[in-house]
Amino acid sequence: MRLNLFTLTLGVFLSLLLSVRTIAQDVFALDSTSLHTVQTKDGNVFYGAIVLENAEFIILSTETFGELTIKRNAIRNIRLLDRQKVVNGRAWFDNPFGSRYFAGTSGYGLRKGEGSYDNGWVVFNQISYGLSDHFSLGAGFAPLLIFDGPLPMWITPKFSIPIKKDRINLAIGGLFGRAYSDYEFDNSRFGAVYSQVTFGSRDANVSVGFGFGISDGNWTERPLFSVNGMVRLSPRFALVGESYLVNSEFDGFGLLGTGVRFMGRRVAVDLAMLTAIIPDDGVYPVPWVGLHVPFGKPNF
Repeated sequence: MRLNLFTLTLGVFLSLLLSVRTIAQDVFALDSTSLHTVQTKDGNVFYGAIVLENAEFIILSTETFGELTIKRNAIRNIRLLDRQKVVNGRAWFDNPFGSRYFAGTSGYGLRKGEGSYDNGWVVFNQISYGLSDHFSLGAGFAPLLIFDGPLPMWITPKFSIPIKKDRINLAIGGLFGRAYSDYEFDNSRFGAVYSQVTFGSRDANVSVGFGFGISDGNWTERPLFSVNGMVRLSPRFALVGESYLVNSEFDGFGLLGTGVRFMGRRVAVDLAMLTAIIPDDGVYPVPWVGLHVPFGKPNF
């Protein structure tokens, strides 16, 4: 059964990887050396070609708004548009959700000043913030997980290290939690530590990782493995896959999730099917609904 699980997981993410290569062939439809991203101090972002600039203002030619005159003192930053952000001749807005899959994270992290509120199944809540371009910290809780029982709470530190800019990223992090009840924390501890390597950009990538879990304060003797992926097919639509293989001292099981992400600049919604595969027991599909809300003003 474990061999079948590996075969299924490998097949799903090979398909994702092939999709990544297909998208890459369309990226260079427009010469993006003439395109820039202009971020203003009020939070707006414009894409286009700078046709005129001086010490007081710039004139930006955009596809949607035509020529815009923007004063220099209203501009937060100007940067050359990454060629990967031009697809079929159109500029895509920067992906604020590239650091997460459904529940797990990619090798990319939140950048300095960038924050995110993430929710799953209404029950799981987490707020994360980028303290630097390479370190973020999150805190979460699950108030409805155990009715009239203890309240699970956790923190999630994460280091993100670029091995090759926008191509290979390494993440090292963890989740450390305890339950809170009767105005104090109990002695049980749960969580995990992990390492994750992501190949590809924030828009199209495959991640592989491993880690060790913590249950009742004790470390698991055997590692858990993950293979995750994401392919952004349009500015507002992406395919997401997430899978885990857990081996315990007594038995093992697999978790495979596949679904879609609908996203805008200010919110994203995940719709997926999570399937638990338990050897000698069966296959148990469960629907998943997730919500991601970015906040903050990162300097992209």
